[in-house]
Amino acid sequence: MRLMACQRGGALMEFAVAAPLLLLLYLGSYVYFDALTVSRKVAVTARTLADLTSRSSSVTASSMSTIMSASTQVLWPYSASNAALRVSEVQVASATTATVIWGQAKNATARATGSMVTIPSNLATTGSYLILGEVNYAYTAPASFRGLSTMALQQTIYMSPRVSNSVPLL
Repeated sequence: MRLMACQRGGALMEFAVAAPLLLLLYLGSYVYFDALTVSRKVAVTARTLADLTSRSSSVTASSMSTIMSASTQVLWPYSASNAALRVSEVQVASATTATVIWGQAKNATARATGSMVTIPSNLATTGSYLILGEVNYAYTAPASFRGLSTMALQQTIYMSPRVSNSVPLL
């Protein structure tokens, strides 16, 4: 009877059960929100890449290198070396396809000139030009949590050239 009435150590037992669960919840939410932050930064990087390119009337390999380096700054404080950037100018061939006019890349292979790209249906009129910005990022979680150690994040964005009908690579 005395053993059933004893309360000394009850709080310690409750803490011993609750602490691991709370720690697991904390670490899980940290990893989830960190991955969510990187995913958002990948999207903004793709937008920045296409936006800076679309603001030019023409580009050179040197200016594209500068644009890609500037775009990777958006990823800070995450490592830009995990990012593969590609930017291409495409000419719309039909409602769902476009032909690559030129492509440049950083930490990746550029799209081949003349290759076909599938675009969202009725994105632009046939014969018009679009700037295609793509970012792929290999996200590594700061702590492995339930099998989530590496995740491939990617974002693609299309933008119309702003200053002229196309943005030729000189």
